Amino acid sequence: MSEDTFHKILTNIASEDEKREFFSSLEIDPEKKSEFQHYKNLYVLSSLAPPNYLSQQNKSFNQFWNRTQAQKPQRLINQWMRYAAIFVVACTMGFMADYFINREFTQKTSQHIEYSSEKGSVSKIHLEDGSSIWLSSGTILVLDKNANGETVARLNGEAYFDLIPNPNRKFIVDLGQFKVKDIGTRFNIRAYESEKAITTALIDGQIDLLKESGTTFLTVKPGEFVKYDKASNQISVIQQDPSIVTAWTEGKFVFIDKTLHEICTELENWYNVDIQIEDQKLANTRYTSVVKRSTTVKMVLKILAITDQIEYEITDKIEGKDIIRIRK
Repeated sequence: MSEDTFHKILTNIASEDEKREFFSSLEIDPEKKSEFQHYKNLYVLSSLAPPNYLSQQNKSFNQFWNRTQAQKPQRLINQWMRYAAIFVVACTMGFMADYFINREFTQKTSQHIEYSSEKGSVSKIHLEDGSSIWLSSGTILVLDKNANGETVARLNGEAYFDLIPNPNRKFIVDLGQFKVKDIGTRFNIRAYESEKAITTALIDGQIDLLKESGTTFLTVKPGEFVKYDKASNQISVIQQDPSIVTAWTEGKFVFIDKTLHEICTELENWYNVDIQIEDQKLANTRYTSVVKRSTTVKMVLKILAITDQIEYEITDKIEGKDIIRIRK
């Protein structure tokens, strides 16, 4: 595995033939595959460094330019207004007709839509081109589409995107710390503001992760699961079964080697309850289980109690969230 090949693959400049040959060699050599994954993680970490001086310089110039353009000489504005007033008086009816036509056109080409999913439910959105988006419990998704056909999505929660390939469409999910650019694909993103990590999993197709500047720092392949830790600003990439990631769209909890703390975070979000684990050692205990989301939180706790002999107590609240205390 040459250094030149590494560089081409990591920087996404390799040809399709080079990519095909490279990844085929990884599939038959587990050690080589592990080595590449290690280097890939290191490369991604270095790519997430704070913006450099050049980026700051460009940002400062853009701010200066915008301010300069906004400060037109008052004399020219006054002169323009005099001629504009004469034109409006002469062509009032024509102007109004043109105004309403353009307004209707703008409304058709520019959109701002907000979608949400209630606690304990899954919602499905159908886009105009036939694409679909699923929203998990307590999720808010905002779509902004401009006249150039670019759609920017902002997400607080979890969403599964099934987007039909369209070379004329630009679809980007802005997650704040980085952006996800769709290339016509199916992928899942979990990005709750209250949680410490953002995860992205590619089911099929291709997505690029972009820095704030818009440059690609990672191309994600099908089956890859990307986790970004907000506190440490670190990112890691592992292989994971896509069916585990998207099980929530089929009404299932799938916990594979999950800590009790991670499981309770999921239960809190779905059932809208407050779960308190009284023992930190117990919070780190790991479980593997598959449970239907249609069942009650009490039934899920019973399953966990049978597995590890834990005890729980539920306090019903007239106002606010019910409180569940878990102890050994």
